Amino acid sequence: MKKINLMLIAVMAMICAGFSSCSDDDDDYKPSNIEKYQMATDSEVQTLKSKSGNNKALLLVAFGSTWEKAHKTFASVKEQFEKSFPEYDVYFSFTSTICINRSAAGENTDAIQFYPPSNYLESLGRSKYAEIRVQSLHVIPGEEFLRMRDTYIKDFKNNSWNDLDEEYLENVQVYAGGPLMYEETDVEKLAGILNSKFSQKAKEGVVAFMGHGNPEGYDYGSGNLRYTQLEAELQKYSTNYFVGTVDMENNFVEDVFNRMQTKGITGGKVTCHPLMSIAGDHAHNDMAGVGYTEDELEDSWRGYFAANNYTCTAEDCILEGLADYKEIVNIYIEHAKNAKQMFAE
Repeated sequence: MKKINLMLIAVMAMICAGFSSCSDDDDDYKPSNIEKYQMATDSEVQTLKSKSGNNKALLLVAFGSTWEKAHKTFASVKEQFEKSFPEYDVYFSFTSTICINRSAAGENTDAIQFYPPSNYLESLGRSKYAEIRVQSLHVIPGEEFLRMRDTYIKDFKNNSWNDLDEEYLENVQVYAGGPLMYEETDVEKLAGILNSKFSQKAKEGVVAFMGHGNPEGYDYGSGNLRYTQLEAELQKYSTNYFVGTVDMENNFVEDVFNRMQTKGITGGKVTCHPLMSIAGDHAHNDMAGVGYTEDELEDSWRGYFAANNYTCTAEDCILEGLADYKEIVNIYIEHAKNAKQMFAE
């Protein structure tokens, strides 16, 4: 097995530099944040494994958020997974170093701390869990999911820190569960759930869902296609459903507006809802314009629609994430149960 992963080393170096906690002076040495994180996850994992007696672990992986409401959503998701996987020790990780850093500082939160998947996987290996399931809480099979599957998990199996038992690594079973819209059948299922919740809103006017999306020009597994597929599925229920993003070329709010115009929807009510697992920065700012001045408001979806002859008020912006709905969390749970084993011969 590979002993050193240059990409992981580079990422760790950047994390240390970004957090300003690495020191070149041996006399004044202070552990880097990545080292602190490792000590924290080691302690958490060892404590829970000793208490539960379980030999299986489930690691939930989200991008992250600094919003307290989002943290409550994450806590609820973790609790639902714990009920569905009683024989597993369940852990929760963030991939965003910005969200991890701000959570540690208590910014917009109640000082809950989160750590990277790489630290948790290392700790799970040190505790020698016989089975590890890693479940994505992302929406599309895009950049974040691919990093989870193709970097974090592979680095763990390749013993990137060169401190895990080789015999253990040869025998540990590792599974990776796909994001919400992993397959086209997931898109159909999600469309049905969303329609069951918002069909009345669709009778009153447009229901516009705001996803994140990946920028074009990168090979992110064609995850952006899922947004187009979801809009098509939703419009089988009502032509008043639309799906746009904040970061997918040709699917910004102005593109949603143009599609509405093409269908002859030139006015009326617009309800906005985030197509993200939680209602965080994008939902509050880019969608609802929370805290925006009158001059800034048009930069939000709410302000954009209001400026273009539609009725879209703060009350018309639903600040709930997809993971606030148990029926949708159940799709993630199903994916974890049906996760594909990696590195199986």
